[in-house]
Amino acid sequence: MVLAVLLILIGIFIMVKFTASTLAPKGSGGLQVTSNIKAQITLNGKSYGEAPICLCGAGQTIPSGTYDLKIIPEDKTVQPFTAKIEINSGVLTAVERTFLPGALASSYILTLQKTNTPEPQIFISTVPDNALVSIDGDSKGSTPFLQNLSASEHDVEIDKPGYSKKTIRVRAVNNYKLVLDVILGTDTGIEQALPTVTTNPTPAETIAPTLTPQNEVQILNTPTGFLRVRATPSVTAAQIGEVKPGEKYPYVDENDSWFEITLSDGTKGWISKSYAQKITQ
Repeated sequence: MVLAVLLILIGIFIMVKFTASTLAPKGSGGLQVTSNIKAQITLNGKSYGEAPICLCGAGQTIPSGTYDLKIIPEDKTVQPFTAKIEINSGVLTAVERTFLPGALASSYILTLQKTNTPEPQIFISTVPDNALVSIDGDSKGSTPFLQNLSASEHDVEIDKPGYSKKTIRVRAVNNYKLVLDVILGTDTGIEQALPTVTTNPTPAETIAPTLTPQNEVQILNTPTGFLRVRATPSVTAAQIGEVKPGEKYPYVDENDSWFEITLSDGTKGWISKSYAQKITQ
């Protein structure tokens, strides 16, 4: 008797907080990476820690842009997983990789893209294509797949004969399209349970990260047309950069006279409160 492969999957909620200011090109977004084995995470060659990881709290978000993601297993006999991902302002990008030998390995990348239509959408692509898509238990069609959704949580199931099933929980949001890129792993026909990540108390538990609303600091008009960024909150501290009126930067910390911000290259520095204001989302 042929038995199906049992995959212990982690559902992902995409929780979005945004305003017009957080959608600015210089905004930042969150990244969550999960893996079934211990692995290091790098973006553009820079190490960010070990999976599972969620860079989605205050001071942990990543400047918007395109990044080369690499998931490098601790077991050196296992090949790393590489992908190009988008970090979009004010939202969370989620990546899952199940490391198994050869064609048994699988993955998905889930991102949110701003649209001009108020109703949420979902787009699903798979390798291989023509995989069956079910949403909330109802069969919807095959990949590549595009459909409108209600603004709520949904269970997305992707299945194809000869391949292991993927089940992902998402939250659809007005004015956004969920983009889900999936690589399906082949089905061996032998029943097995894959190990879950160590942060799960039970295999069935769902991880539900929420991207903390990103407070920002806006630069006000200055007599010189720019504002110095200093290494510490002092007028005698070394200057490490300059910012200009109208620009906005992620808020990190503050004291009575200074704001700490994150510059576009990820550097943290201090600016005078006399020419800046905090914007609370």
